[in-house]
Amino acid sequence: MATPAAGVLMLSVALGIGYFWILPRPKTALRAVWKTLPVVLLALYALLVGAPTLLVLALMLGAAGDGFLAFDGARAFVGGLIAFLLSHLVYAAVMAPLGISGFVFAEGWRTVAGLLLLVHTLIIVCLIRRQAGRLLLAILAYVAVFLLVGWMALRIANPWVAVGTGIFILSDTLLALRRFRWGPDHHYDGPAAYLVWATYYAAQVILTVTLSAA
Repeated sequence: MATPAAGVLMLSVALGIGYFWILPRPKTALRAVWKTLPVVLLALYALLVGAPTLLVLALMLGAAGDGFLAFDGARAFVGGLIAFLLSHLVYAAVMAPLGISGFVFAEGWRTVAGLLLLVHTLIIVCLIRRQAGRLLLAILAYVAVFLLVGWMALRIANPWVAVGTGIFILSDTLLALRRFRWGPDHHYDGPAAYLVWATYYAAQVILTVTLSAA
């Protein structure tokens, strides 16, 4: 018999998959609500299974970021950037006590992943720095926080935390390239929009489930 928490998780996944249907439609309030609901339900799932309160907060801040980014315009983008910056800071606070000192160097793949994350980040910043303009400092702050989260995830024994964080970074990378490198008329933009949502939502599900059980 399914528990209420399992039912909430299944509903979140159903709405998350269903968002692919509404994604190409005009940016309306309905579309924004649909975009935020899957992550709000993940927060409710975390609450129901007794996950840390900080994890619930990180997810709610992520849902707020989704709401901002459901609309066009500089203000919406900045609002989303701030919401996700705060969300990642809270994720870092969730992961900090779960990490094992020196664990990044105990397994070779973790050390390599940490170095690749740094190189990847530097490349993306170089690619978008000119187009970012006045937002560059804010983006650098965001990138620094996500580097922190990535390295903290690599300190946690459960490899799925690192996998979820890595997928999250891929989603943010694609989002940055769409906004600052490609533009809405680029032939990559349409497929990238679907891939941004797929990677973002998958990352949130993985992090919710793994960190709730930690």
